[in-house]
Amino acid sequence: MQIVADSHLDHGLSPAHVAWLVERFAERQAFFIETVELPAQLPALTCGLHGPATGDAPVPEAECHRAVRGERKGPSRLCKRAPKPTRTVTVVAGPDGDTPCVLYTAYGGPQAPREPWDESLDGAGRAESEAFWAEHALSAEVAS
Repeated sequence: MQIVADSHLDHGLSPAHVAWLVERFAERQAFFIETVELPAQLPALTCGLHGPATGDAPVPEAECHRAVRGERKGPSRLCKRAPKPTRTVTVVAGPDGDTPCVLYTAYGGPQAPREPWDESLDGAGRAESEAFWAEHALSAEVAS
């Protein structure tokens, strides 16, 4: 796995986190999504996801609002809950042109499906996404 100019590294990752990820996944040569525990020598990351996937109750609609994060094409379900520390990191990587495996993104916490507005989703993927995001929300504090 390699880092490229388009690698999304702004989820609180330090240079030490990035170096560890590159070393940990150095032999990968294809698309993957994997959630792993951080080693003890690295600081915790923050997780902005709230809901059952992080051990919380479902986030009620009354707590949520929707807003477009950064340059995304659709709105995210956001809440005013504070992000929380986590010892897990989810890595999404895969091919980029002639390079077999580059880091697309890495973020603290468990894997979450694409959001329902994502044009790459098929019918089943959209239904799974809608069900997930009906009870989960992102902390507005880390929404980028």
